[in-house]
Amino acid sequence: MDNQITVKELLESYDEITIKKEITKEIFIIKLYEKEFLFVAPLHEDPTSSTAVFLYNDSGVSIPHIMLQDESCLNIKNLPQGKYRWVCLYENESVVNSIIPYEDKVIDAINRLLELLSMNNFEKEREFQKEFMFYWNNQSVGYNKFDIYLSQEQRFSKMCVYYNQYNVRLIERSLYLKDIDQRKNTKRIWVEHLESDAYYIPISDCRGILPPHRGHFWTVQDVRNIVYAKQIEHISDETYSALKNTYSNTRTNILVFGMHSNVMNIVFAVKLICKHAKKGSLMNKIQNDCIAVEPLETHRKDYLYLCKQIGNDIGIMKKKILIVGAGSLGSYVISEIVKNGATNVRIYDGDILEDENICRWAYGGLGKGSNKAKTIEFLLNLLHPEINVEGIPSNIDEKTILEEAQQSDLIIFTVGSSDIQLKFNKILKNNACTTPTIFVWLEAGGQYSHILIVNYSKKGCFECLYTNEKGDLINNRAQLNLVEDEKNYLIRNGCGGTRAAYGTSIILRTTAVLLNVIKKIQENEFAENILLDISPNDVKVSDTPFPMEACGCCGNKKLE
Repeated sequence: MDNQITVKELLESYDEITIKKEITKEIFIIKLYEKEFLFVAPLHEDPTSSTAVFLYNDSGVSIPHIMLQDESCLNIKNLPQGKYRWVCLYENESVVNSIIPYEDKVIDAINRLLELLSMNNFEKEREFQKEFMFYWNNQSVGYNKFDIYLSQEQRFSKMCVYYNQYNVRLIERSLYLKDIDQRKNTKRIWVEHLESDAYYIPISDCRGILPPHRGHFWTVQDVRNIVYAKQIEHISDETYSALKNTYSNTRTNILVFGMHSNVMNIVFAVKLICKHAKKGSLMNKIQNDCIAVEPLETHRKDYLYLCKQIGNDIGIMKKKILIVGAGSLGSYVISEIVKNGATNVRIYDGDILEDENICRWAYGGLGKGSNKAKTIEFLLNLLHPEINVEGIPSNIDEKTILEEAQQSDLIIFTVGSSDIQLKFNKILKNNACTTPTIFVWLEAGGQYSHILIVNYSKKGCFECLYTNEKGDLINNRAQLNLVEDEKNYLIRNGCGGTRAAYGTSIILRTTAVLLNVIKKIQENEFAENILLDISPNDVKVSDTPFPMEACGCCGNKKLE
């Protein structure tokens, strides 16, 4: 290390550290606060490497972020015999090692270790809770994995218990999973287990609640401290009342606890084993009849949780969405709406997926020769058992659009035909549709696309775009391509058939803007009906005059 301070000199610069053994110029056994550690400095030749620290010959009972298992694959020559447990000093992707100078990496690791060993009880609790599920599942009992499905996180609720050969599902009773009744060779895949009662118990104050770890194993008292603690009220009065007024007559009860800590949601399940199978309140069984508890390996699987994990728009989760058109644009829109949080979608499209469609259809060649709506239904329902996508293999008609509008929370048109959009725009307006409606369309050439947001109780509709100042119907005024260019972008396939050329990049950016529009609709951000123009460079409110007073659908001309 020419002109640089050595790792040894850096370690010796700390009064708290004593070097017990130098293994190489970068690897040492050090003593810090009466505990010994293996300190492995970064590799000089690898700028992406970081310092690694291992607790040496110590169980680390009271220290968070110590791995529970001994390391057995440390390939270091002359390493003293003993037990080594890795110390987790960094969160994944929290540090870009390549841009940090070598000395700073070493100093940062030392400071993080000092901070870890100097934590007070409150700080230790916070860190243990960060890794709650790691500790919990590591100390779990039995071979089954318990998958949790919740529709909400704030209220006490009863849960159904289903078993298959390997897993157990604990499902909030208000939640329906589409695959729960599936069979294999006439035999049910999931069988309801009536011998166990299960309940979800929300924790409103998680102070003092630690996962089982070295030196601390959960007992009956840990559960009792949650539901009836004297110093901290971990549960709300409402939850406490529910526990007192809920009765069980089984020896085995499964409690699923949920709590929010350090900007993360934690859900863990524990089995309560009671002395008697006689009927009694759940609170009484916990306080007086429970003789043992068993931590259960817990994995939360509901769509609410999965969407929250990646920042999805949970506002559309319970909304019923109607989509008309499952072609190129529609296939992307439907797919992304569902993956963005929607669980209840109905699609209408009577077309068959042909070879010419596959390069700009969201699923490529999957379903070629089959109905587009039914293919999307099949593929999206595979994502999660809470998703209910229904594809109708026919084009929607006047009677059906009105029936669907009354049952839907949002209507989206992604059809390419202006005639169809004009037709249903007038039908919805004339029948005083109260459902927010979005028209989405692409211009040929792959440059421009548009989104029209319509509330039919206000001025402005799709026909406004085809109306001039005199009230005459003309070509779409929002079109940004020149008419000559539009003709050049048409692909003709004989017998009058045409297809607009526009590629896939326009579909992707239009879909992205649409997702943002849907979120703003849920948040009531649109005070008026609005037309958006989308180009490769920007998204803006259109300069096209809108609405039109002379519109024969929503304007003054209609009143004449």
